Amino acid sequence: MSVENKKKLPLYVEIYEKLFKLINEGVYPIGSKLPSEPELSKMMNVSRMTLRQALGLLKEDGYIETIHGQGHFIKQNVNIRSVGLEKIENTVFQCCTETIDDIDASIEVSFSDDYDYIKRIFNKDSAVMIRFNRWYKSKNKLVAHAFTMFPSETASQYQMNLNDQQSVLKILEEDIYMLIHSSTIEIKFTESVLPSSNYELRSNNNLFVLLIENLYNSMGNIVLKNKIYIPIELSSIKINRINK
Repeated sequence: MSVENKKKLPLYVEIYEKLFKLINEGVYPIGSKLPSEPELSKMMNVSRMTLRQALGLLKEDGYIETIHGQGHFIKQNVNIRSVGLEKIENTVFQCCTETIDDIDASIEVSFSDDYDYIKRIFNKDSAVMIRFNRWYKSKNKLVAHAFTMFPSETASQYQMNLNDQQSVLKILEEDIYMLIHSSTIEIKFTESVLPSSNYELRSNNNLFVLLIENLYNSMGNIVLKNKIYIPIELSSIKINRINK
C-alpha cells in the first residue's frame, strides 16, 4: 500500500488561513483594524511580501478592506455561512460587499410606450408605468445601481403613494420582499450600465454583475422587475445548496 504525500500549502496561504481563523473566532471583530503590516509580519514570522499576498487573498474573498493611509479593517460580510440568494431579501444588500449607508432615488411615472412588451412581461394591459432608479452609496462612493419597473396596478396592490418617494423607497427596499410569493434572479455580466445624467457607476475592471430580478405574486404573474448593477470587484453572489 502506498501513501501519497500531502502537498504543502504555499506559505502565504498558511498565513491566510491563520488570519482567517483569528477573524472567524472574533479575535479581530467586525469593524476592527488589523495590526500594522510590520506588526503582523513579526507576529506571523514571515516577510512583508508573504504577508501582503495573504492580505490580498483576504481582501479578494471579501473579509477585509484597505483604507489608504489607515490600514486593514474587518468587513461586515465576514461570516462565510451567511444566508445567500436562496432567501428572498433585498438583493442589493445580499450581493454587494460594501456597507451601504445611503440611497439616492428618483421616480418617473409615464404612459406605456410599448404595450406588447408590457403585456409580455406583466401579463396585463397597463397604461401607466413607474420607473424607479436607486443609487447605493458607501462612504459617499457609488457602489450599486438598481432600475425598477412596474405597472400602476402594482403600485395600487401594494399601496404605494407615488407622491411620497421615501415611502415608495421603503416598500421597494424592505416591504416588497415580505409581501411577494416568489422571485427569480438571472445573473449576467456587462461592461455598461444604464446611463444617468447625475450618477456614474464605475468598475475598476470595466465589468459589472447584472442581476435581472422578477418578483411574482401568488398567481405567478410578475409584479415588479429589477435590473441591478454592481461592479464586479464589489460583488459577492452566494447560493447555499444542500442535498435533500
